[in-house]
Amino acid sequence: MEAPRDRARTAVAAAGFVLAALVALAPHLWPHRPSPTVEDPDLAVAVTGAVAAPGTYLLPWGARVADAVEAAGGTAPDAAADLLAPARLLVDGERVHVPASRPADADPRISLNEASVHELERLPGVGPALAQRIVADRPYHRVEDLQRVRGIGPVTYQRLADRIRP
Repeated sequence: MEAPRDRARTAVAAAGFVLAALVALAPHLWPHRPSPTVEDPDLAVAVTGAVAAPGTYLLPWGARVADAVEAAGGTAPDAAADLLAPARLLVDGERVHVPASRPADADPRISLNEASVHELERLPGVGPALAQRIVADRPYHRVEDLQRVRGIGPVTYQRLADRIRP
């Protein structure tokens, strides 16, 4: 007759053997099924402005601004590529606009008739509300016409007169 201590050792050894056998045979008993993976989708990116071939391009996930510009055939000769952040990651549905550099003889003044609210806000003393009123009061035939906008007094007008055009 076995002692209780010997029986416990035998049971532990048998359980260990069974466990080792299950681990060794597991791949054969339960075939491996690959877990479903989500592939990184392509990004649809619109490239506009001073590039060789503006358009919408499918780029791989993880693409950067430089990849989008390259897909559009690279920058045009008049591109202001230094204004881009080429290493910035893209997101799906994004638009990358490559601005054209302004020719040296271009008029640096802001057009009252063509500037966006955002562009007008760059003028000294012009905030969002005043910029909106300037846009709402278009068209302007002369720079002096700006004085009819509520909020443009003599001091503000003098500050802006050299920086704007109709």
